[in-house]
Amino acid sequence: MGVMDFVNWLDGLVWGPPIMILLLGTGIFLTILLKGIQVTRLGWALRYTFGKEGRKRRGEGDISPFQALMATLSGTVGIGNIAGVATAIYHGGPGALFWMWMTALFGMATRGSEGLLGVAFRDKLPDGTMIGGTFNALEKGLAEVKIPALARYLAATFMLIFAAFIGADAMKLGTGPAIGAWIIAILFLVLAYYLARGHAMASLGKILAILFSTFAAIAAFGIGNMTQSNSLALGMKVAFHVPYWATGVGFAILTFLVTIGGIKRIGEFTGYFVPFMAIVYFIFAIGVWIKFAGQLPHAIGLIFEDAFTGKAVAGGAIGTVIRWGVARGLFSNEAGLGTATMAHSAARTDNPARQGHVAMLGPLIDTLIICSLTGISIVATGAWKTGKTSTALTQEAFARAFGHLGEVMVIIGVIFFAYSTVITWNYYGRQNLMYLTKWITRDPKKFAKVYHPLHVGYNIFWVIFIYIGAVGGLESVWNFSDMMNGLMAIPNLLALILLYPVIKKYMDKFIQENP
Repeated sequence: MGVMDFVNWLDGLVWGPPIMILLLGTGIFLTILLKGIQVTRLGWALRYTFGKEGRKRRGEGDISPFQALMATLSGTVGIGNIAGVATAIYHGGPGALFWMWMTALFGMATRGSEGLLGVAFRDKLPDGTMIGGTFNALEKGLAEVKIPALARYLAATFMLIFAAFIGADAMKLGTGPAIGAWIIAILFLVLAYYLARGHAMASLGKILAILFSTFAAIAAFGIGNMTQSNSLALGMKVAFHVPYWATGVGFAILTFLVTIGGIKRIGEFTGYFVPFMAIVYFIFAIGVWIKFAGQLPHAIGLIFEDAFTGKAVAGGAIGTVIRWGVARGLFSNEAGLGTATMAHSAARTDNPARQGHVAMLGPLIDTLIICSLTGISIVATGAWKTGKTSTALTQEAFARAFGHLGEVMVIIGVIFFAYSTVITWNYYGRQNLMYLTKWITRDPKKFAKVYHPLHVGYNIFWVIFIYIGAVGGLESVWNFSDMMNGLMAIPNLLALILLYPVIKKYMDKFIQENP
């Protein structure tokens, strides 16, 4: 087993049962803690976010609460909403869509808590803009907040689950990879011990913050850059016969014009572009629904029936249905990965809980609405029976309604979604790089001197990788960054569990004052 084989093994483990247990378990825990906030406070959140209040300047921040939501949706509404849904249905049958919905429902509580922590522990950069995220919550929160025993024991239990899965897998590997796997398992055991005993929580917070930022900064260049530019270039080639290199150059220039302006320009851009692309894709998908209106009741019934029987999957494996639905749902809306904390920390708001209400709408729009447009189209048209998967399956569904035009519709969706993802992930990568640089320099004056050159250099480096991805290079980097993307979730979910008293305190008080 070579290095990349080991990376692929670890990638499969990271996105396997342990992370799904941790992600879904945290969502259920926060849902109970916040008394079903995604249901009881949904009306308030919708009225505030999409009304005049959501665009008002209230408190410190760089962009409006609405723009912060659009920025996070820009990052999550991507290829997964087209190819990811299709992959879930291909492997898990129509019932997988139901489990994507359930994942998103619990993910709303997770995302709302992420948005809250992003604002609660944010700081300012030398240019006056905000910097906040999981890294700040871990470093400042674990140093300032007394962590209750329940949170520590729950977090430790999840780490023991990881250690058990890794240890079991280690016994199946060759000598060299097995040693690496056992070392990782031991590290999880050590982490579980320190969490359970509550030892050196401030130091532990700093270590986890640095790990999160490192994982996120690397993941940005793969999952948030090259994979997206490659999909966009392929779409331009298929639909409009544009050469890969030309798409790479054009895509790089268009991206640089937006990202060089920082979060304020990104917020302004996504505030217009995300609603536009969502409406365009909505119109396309509703067109399919209208064409197959007679099949919609049967399709929806099949989704619910198959969710609990697994009849549509070979062998009738209900576990396969749930696994693929949960996995694709988590990957689609990113609730629990920690990305949302960064964008929401830039919101102009006077209360962390206020932005938490806005943040929880992300999974609702991303998975419960946009992914449903794709999924129900695939089931209603019968395309799911063809044996196709990924983008090709979604194209088959749209083609059954509109012929070749339907295939072009899907490609247009891919182009829009890929571009929006690259814009926001640029910001995510940048914020984590700034945090790491701030930590390395340990001197505000030194950090202030390198801040602007680093911002410009990072954006130039970013668009170079866009071009590399567009022409199809460095596939091994994609796999490595995908693993980093999954690893981000571990420190982020630990932050959510350990800092639950902060989340509950802010939410309870805000809800009492704003019924």
